[in-house]
Amino acid sequence: MNQVSIISDLIVWIEKNLEQPLSIDHVAQKSGYSKWHLQRMFKEVTGQVLGTYIRHRRLTYAALALRMTSKPILDIAMQYRFDSQQTFTRSFKKQFNETPASYRRGEFWDPTGLTPAIELNKNQLLLPEPRFFNMPKQTFWGITFKNNCNLSQLLDEENKLRTEFFHNYISRCNNKFENLPDKIYAFSRILKSKDNANEQELFYTIALDHNNDIEHIEEFVSEGGIYLCFKYIGSPDEFIDFISRVHLSAMPALKVRLRYSSYIIEIHKNLHDGGIESVKDIKRMECDYCVPVVADSEVNIQSSL
Repeated sequence: MNQVSIISDLIVWIEKNLEQPLSIDHVAQKSGYSKWHLQRMFKEVTGQVLGTYIRHRRLTYAALALRMTSKPILDIAMQYRFDSQQTFTRSFKKQFNETPASYRRGEFWDPTGLTPAIELNKNQLLLPEPRFFNMPKQTFWGITFKNNCNLSQLLDEENKLRTEFFHNYISRCNNKFENLPDKIYAFSRILKSKDNANEQELFYTIALDHNNDIEHIEEFVSEGGIYLCFKYIGSPDEFIDFISRVHLSAMPALKVRLRYSSYIIEIHKNLHDGGIESVKDIKRMECDYCVPVVADSEVNIQSSL
């Protein structure tokens, strides 16, 4: 087994065990190498220091928990293996330039400091240049799904709801001999659960800009505002990876702030002339993935996508 495969497997194991003891000795024991050899190999393959990488990934999850759950700060510190709230605060401030308490209560969310997982064996998705877009207040008609889930389940839950809707909607269009609309909108909103400090309430609304009498369809008003939009064209299977890279790689690098509790919008565009019988037939999709942000007054803002 070559070094890249060894380190790739180790990274996958680290991701699954961030809440467990992960000293260099623990990780070395798992790998079967001496800690000196392992650290040298990790640096050669990834360009990063093993201990620093583990700390950055733990603090990234801690930052997400602070903004997206109501779990007490001390509990978050203990969950990600910091020996005290003071140690956690010191490390957190070094990575995010503010204390955990300040990070949690801020009106806007600064994603600078979030660190993505290293993925050595995956094809790296190149993110296109994002565009600022001013969406007006607008009325849509859609169906809202609500699920409770934890942080690690969010993207999978959204994908499950997205797939379920398109499966049902494509079947309906085929049964009524209708064409798919040019655009289908999806609005994602995540709130802290009132019943479980470890969970979020996911509201996922899939909508059209006109009322076409779908069962259970309801009027839905989007307040609009400034969004940073990333265009995706590719396989539906890789869309989750794309979303993850937007939030953990692109947004921190762009140094923009997110509007809290606002909607993330997916604008799915129809690339098909017909003949789509099920979701499995969709091999290529186009989507504008739009994140609500606070824009600098000097940025170039478009009025349409």
